[in-house]
Amino acid sequence: MQKLLTIIVPVYKVEPYINKCLDSCLIYKTNEQGEKVLDEELMNQLEVIIVNDGTPDRSAEMSREYVKRYPQTFRQIDKENGGHGSAWNIGLREASGKYIRFLDSDDWLDNLDKLMRSLSATEADIVFSHINRYFADKDCNEEERIQEEYGTEKMLKDFPFSENRQYTVMNFWFATYKKDILLYGKDVFSEKTMYDDAVLFVLPAIKGKSYKCLDFVVYNYFIGRVGQSVAQEAMPKNIIARSKQAIYMDEFWTSNKPVDIDARIEEGMVYYIHNNAWHVFENVHLLPYTQASEIEKKMRHILRYMGTNSKNYKRYTRLPFWMYYSLNRFRHLMGKI
Repeated sequence: MQKLLTIIVPVYKVEPYINKCLDSCLIYKTNEQGEKVLDEELMNQLEVIIVNDGTPDRSAEMSREYVKRYPQTFRQIDKENGGHGSAWNIGLREASGKYIRFLDSDDWLDNLDKLMRSLSATEADIVFSHINRYFADKDCNEEERIQEEYGTEKMLKDFPFSENRQYTVMNFWFATYKKDILLYGKDVFSEKTMYDDAVLFVLPAIKGKSYKCLDFVVYNYFIGRVGQSVAQEAMPKNIIARSKQAIYMDEFWTSNKPVDIDARIEEGMVYYIHNNAWHVFENVHLLPYTQASEIEKKMRHILRYMGTNSKNYKRYTRLPFWMYYSLNRFRHLMGKI
């Protein structure tokens, strides 16, 4: 039996967070007596695939309790550690849902009932919704809204990818994807590396034709967990991984885009690929010069299409790399960047 929605949850060293994450996948309603009870109808249309990526703590044991309590919705796959991308790959292969939602196990969802009802009433390939960022160090929330018309199914070629950071909404925080547009006859997520989700910025646009925007928050993104890959102190070692993902995105797009791809979609995807590569280049001074020089050569290949009025980009094109590197290194040490 095909489910309406599959939520894929990779689990690795998230013991303090896993219960909140999986609790957010439970859907309740109020019965005639005014009591809060499980919404069996929606829960039967929902599939939550928990992928235990060889976690050494009690996370998998804790998540297995949800399978025991809610077998119609939850199931767990245990595997050897292969990284976040490998967990997503196996979850996608096993998913039975018409739509796919990715959920990291230190994050949580809101308005899942509203999302399910919206999905049942559309055939859009990508369904966008707002996100909330929770900053643990400040104990505050910051909502990021999609600036678009809500509730109307529209053609993807009409989406303003390059306006107001709209290109970022292809990311899994904002998007619920129709499963068919994520299948390519092979695993699409890089394994045993960071930023494996980056390919989602371009992958859905290759097969996707339509989209719909919802005017409510679905995804809550937790920022501030110890060891989180986006932490500022992790940037020097992460920049190499991010450069590999930039190359992978460029190659994936180039190899898989149809010859008749709409020009506006291509423009939007190229815009994002270049911005991602440029982010790598702007931070390459955090690495030793030899490593930085090798990455610069690879990013230059991606940036070959890029045209921008950025002062940094003009400096990059006018100065030898060793001079650009030295200047940014000096500015970094002086606290200017």
